[in-house]
Amino acid sequence: MSKRTLMAAASLCATAVMALTACGGEKKADGKGSGDSNSATAEAFKGLSAAQISEKARVAMAKLDSFKVKGAMSTDGQHMTFDFAVAKKGDCQGTFTTGGASAEIRQVGDAAYMKGDEKFWQQMGGEDGSSSKDTDALVEMLKGRWFKMPAQDAKADDKFPFCDIETMFEKDEKEGHLTRKEDTEVNGTPAVTLTGKDGAATQTLLVAAKGEPYALRMTVKGGKEPGSFDFSAFNEPVTVTAPPAGEVMDPDKLKG
Repeated sequence: MSKRTLMAAASLCATAVMALTACGGEKKADGKGSGDSNSATAEAFKGLSAAQISEKARVAMAKLDSFKVKGAMSTDGQHMTFDFAVAKKGDCQGTFTTGGASAEIRQVGDAAYMKGDEKFWQQMGGEDGSSSKDTDALVEMLKGRWFKMPAQDAKADDKFPFCDIETMFEKDEKEGHLTRKEDTEVNGTPAVTLTGKDGAATQTLLVAAKGEPYALRMTVKGGKEPGSFDFSAFNEPVTVTAPPAGEVMDPDKLKG
């Protein structure tokens, strides 16, 4: 079973979120945009550069106890969607789909579990180079069951990165230039618009201009991994429980 495939959706999410922090370098002040001077956004972050606003958003997100992230992304021509609830203590749960297949993920402490549909396990078996016979056996064995990742994998640096808030929003020393554009709203919340370039990709970050300066939406257009991510449910309780023991596949049975 390919660990690279198992981690694909999580890695994509983290990659895009890290693009936000990569644009946080200190630069000279940018324009404030052309919103109404009497609007809430006109006074938000007054006197701050776009880079400084981005850094405030990064710090605010890193301090969260929990949030939800939902979005879609493409890489190597493959489209992927995901919907996750994440807690600062490392627990998370959610679903992702790719290539017409879907899977659920739960991270509880150091234990990571995945439950895929038949098409998902078929894709994983094929990508891992397994024969049709072995792939069919894998699908039958995991049908309706959770796969628990081996302990050494669950503790590895590349475990589901969207389950670690501090890692997702750690400061990146790479400098990038951001510009503040027209103010907008995200689901009724006033927001400032920050944009920047990363090679062929154009990144846009929408930061809440009311209440805490949370990142509300991140979009990447162009480049190799375009996508869009919405963040919500800030500090709302997230409780993740391990699947019932009788529904979990012992990874040792897949060796050999």
